[in-house]
Amino acid sequence: MKSYFTPRLLEVTLTPLEPTLWKWHVSEASLEVAHGYATSRETAQIDGDHALFAMLSVAPPR
Repeated sequence: MKSYFTPRLLEVTLTPLEPTLWKWHVSEASLEVAHGYATSRETAQIDGDHALFAMLSVAPPR
């Protein structure tokens, strides 16, 4: 029987907490995989994207 590769669908979401505090989330469906905080929206987007690409660059276990 063939096994098929199922891709992970990861998403970066930004949430404003205060005027100068943003939370970024990397999630798969409704499961939060990583999160962090930044003092501007731009920084939060960059940090979230970096976390996403770091996760994508790790080879899956064999």
